[in-house]
Amino acid sequence: MCCVYLQGSMRGTLVVVFQALLWPVISASALFTVGLQESVYEAELHGDVGLVCLFSKVKSLSDLTVIWSRVEPKPAVDVYRLERGTENHNYTSAMFIKRAQLIHEQLDENRAVLHLKKLRIKDSGMYRCIVKEGDDGDYKQVSLKVTAPYTPVKKSIMKTGQDEVELSCESQGFPSAQVIWSDGQNTNLTEMSNSTVHSTEEDLIHIISKLTVKRDLVNNYTCSFLVKGEIQRMATFSIPNDILPHSSTQYVWIVAVVVVLLAIVFISVILRRRKNGQENRRNESPKCALLFSHSSSAKTDSLLTVNEVRPQTCDINSEDTAEKPPSLRSMLIRQYSELDTNAEMKSRLASYALLSKEGQSLNISSILPDKKETVLLLGEPGCGKTSVAQTLSSCWAERITTDPFNIRRLHLVFQVDCGRAKGDFFQVIKSSISYEKPLDVPEFRETLLGSTDCLLILDGYQEGNKDLDETLQWFLTERQTCRVLVTSHPGKCPALEKNVRTVLQLIQKPEKSG
Repeated sequence: MCCVYLQGSMRGTLVVVFQALLWPVISASALFTVGLQESVYEAELHGDVGLVCLFSKVKSLSDLTVIWSRVEPKPAVDVYRLERGTENHNYTSAMFIKRAQLIHEQLDENRAVLHLKKLRIKDSGMYRCIVKEGDDGDYKQVSLKVTAPYTPVKKSIMKTGQDEVELSCESQGFPSAQVIWSDGQNTNLTEMSNSTVHSTEEDLIHIISKLTVKRDLVNNYTCSFLVKGEIQRMATFSIPNDILPHSSTQYVWIVAVVVVLLAIVFISVILRRRKNGQENRRNESPKCALLFSHSSSAKTDSLLTVNEVRPQTCDINSEDTAEKPPSLRSMLIRQYSELDTNAEMKSRLASYALLSKEGQSLNISSILPDKKETVLLLGEPGCGKTSVAQTLSSCWAERITTDPFNIRRLHLVFQVDCGRAKGDFFQVIKSSISYEKPLDVPEFRETLLGSTDCLLILDGYQEGNKDLDETLQWFLTERQTCRVLVTSHPGKCPALEKNVRTVLQLIQKPEKSG
């Protein structure tokens, strides 16, 4: 009886132990999980790739969040965000704008597919896929390797001595290749060669490898470009057959002379046609003047800045030019061109004094930031910060002689009233533009983040709007060119004041009595 009881007790204990061990596995199977279709992807330069992660079945796509980011190499950057069924482009890195998208049709099949197009070598790295349903989620990581096949080998032969020639092989691709030289007897001559390597603008590896050999020794020489031990490209020289004979030098000169003569004839024909075309345009100009004598060209010209010149052309076949919507630049010029005359501007600017952080007096033109610079302009309420911001905008938009800031060289100016700001950085700026057509969000973001020389004026900015504060800090880090001028009261933006290098103070000069 005792043995039977012990056996029963041990059996019960084992059952409890196994249940305890298996419980996490059983529980985990019921949780939301993310899996992979592949852990490593390879794609070619300028091509496309789809990175896939699989996730548990969800009740509603409106509750689904998908975040793709590249976590290596550092620093990590956002690639794409879908937050509770809605796209959020506010954090997308500038390098992935217009190149990354989520295939929404695949979400119904529990697949989060990130489509990357126009691939670059720098896209290589480790990507993290986070998928959540509500607050429950999981993540996985995949590796992407972008490669570029080596180009066909460019061969050249150069005489280096009385009895020697230098053989040269040139190619480029990615990743790095090893160049092996051999002769007709498969003798390895690599140690006798000399190779130079440098990176191109597209981060390809450009290799030139050279080998010096006897010019009169009959032999074949082969250069082979090996990537991961496999030959990608090769070229063979046949010596001395590939060496240009001395007797053929005269023919080279003959060919060169013929090419020069043909070029002279071609240029003469082009110049004659251009001259005839100019005469024809002069003859047609009275017709253009007659046809467009009642057009609104004067009104259109008023949208130009002083330094712009618009060529007068006449295209009888164009019918819908008046129907085309105005550009963003034209809309901004129209929006800001309602203020200030020359006299008003000069009088207004003369009533302000501009001081550096150390109290040194500065010229008013110091307000305009340099490229990728942020200037913080502080001043007590009523000192004229908003007035100066409006002066900057109208000075950019107006066709007047005064330009103390040299601001008309900028392509775009955005003036934003932060006192009524709602939403994140891009939403706030969009709401400040009186545009007749919906803005193309990716194109608008690319304009602000890219190489367009523009000025962003954030008037009356104060910290406290979490969405605006976070996205503004992200923008200041990611932008390539955009200049930023922030006006605020002292103490209203301590974090920005701490991080911005150029802090200025605006004060109102006392009025002269008598």
